[in-house]
Amino acid sequence: MFSTDWSPVEGPCWAWVQGDGGWGLSNAGLIVGDREALLVDTLFDLPSTRTMLDALPQATRGVPIARLVNTHGNGDHWFGNQLVRDAEIVAAAGALDDMMLVGPSQVAGLLDLPDPTGGYVRSIFGRFDFRGITPTYPTSTFTGRKELLVGGWDVELIDVGPAHTLGDTLVHVPAASTVFTGDIVFAGGTPLIWAGPAQRWLDACRTIIDLGAEHIVPGHGPIGTVAAVRAMVDYVEHIHERAITCHLRGMDSNEAARSIDLGPFAHWPESERLAVNVRTIYRELDGGTSATGPELFGCMAELHEHLVSP
Repeated sequence: MFSTDWSPVEGPCWAWVQGDGGWGLSNAGLIVGDREALLVDTLFDLPSTRTMLDALPQATRGVPIARLVNTHGNGDHWFGNQLVRDAEIVAAAGALDDMMLVGPSQVAGLLDLPDPTGGYVRSIFGRFDFRGITPTYPTSTFTGRKELLVGGWDVELIDVGPAHTLGDTLVHVPAASTVFTGDIVFAGGTPLIWAGPAQRWLDACRTIIDLGAEHIVPGHGPIGTVAAVRAMVDYVEHIHERAITCHLRGMDSNEAARSIDLGPFAHWPESERLAVNVRTIYRELDGGTSATGPELFGCMAELHEHLVSP
C-alpha cells in the first residue's frame, strides 16, 4: 500500500509513488540540487510521512530540504507538514484558504459520521492515523507564477486553480522536462472536482500539455507521460457535456450522477466521485454555494452503493 522507495524520474527529480493512488494514497516529489532540495508535498498522516522522509538519503545523499511546496490544500498533500517545519513552506494563496477550512480534525470527524456516510468514509480513510497532527501552514504564498532556483535548477510554480481545489500548483522543472501536477492529474483514476469550474480544470490540463514535458508525476497514480493529462481532459469533457444535458432535463444532481454512462472511464476506480463532479457542475450552472464535506461524502456513499448494488 505505502511506498518504501524514492523513484528516479529525470535529472534532479524523484517521485514517491504510493500504491495504486487510491483514496489518500497521494504522491510526493523531490528536486535535488547542489546543497539544497525542494520537497513537493507531504502525505496524509505522520507515519507515512515519516517513512517517506526516512528514505530521503536514498535520493538526497544528505542534501537538506530547504523548501516544501504544497500543491494544494487537500490533507493527503499537507497533513505531514509539521515534520518538515524547518523548511520554507510555499503554496498558492487558494491552497492556504482550503487548509484553513479543512484540517485534520475535520477529516477525522468524517470517520465518526453515522452510516452509510461514516461507513463509506471509514472504508476509504480508515487505514490512516490522524492522531498527533499539528496543522502546519505555508510560510509564504503566491498567485500566478513564481520562479525558484533550487541548487542550480530553475523551478517554476504555476497556480492553475481554482480547479481541483481553490488553489492548485504545478511544479515544473524545464531542464528535466518534468512536471509534478498535484491533483490536476489522477493517472488511471477518477478525478475529483471539489472547487471547479470544470473549464478551469481543462485549462489547467492544457497548460501542462503546452509545457511540453516528457515526464508527468501525477498527484495520484503512476509516473507517466502527457497521455495521462489528455485522459483527464477527455473525462472532464465527457462528464461536463452529460451533466449539462441532465440539468437541462430537470434532473437533480444525484439522479444525474446515477444516469450518466461513464463509457470508456467506467473501469476507473473511485467512479463514485462522479457524484461530487456533477454537483460542482450543477453549482456552476445554478450559481449555488458549495456543499459541506459530510454532504459531499454522503452523495459519494450513495452513488457507491448504487454502483455496487444497482
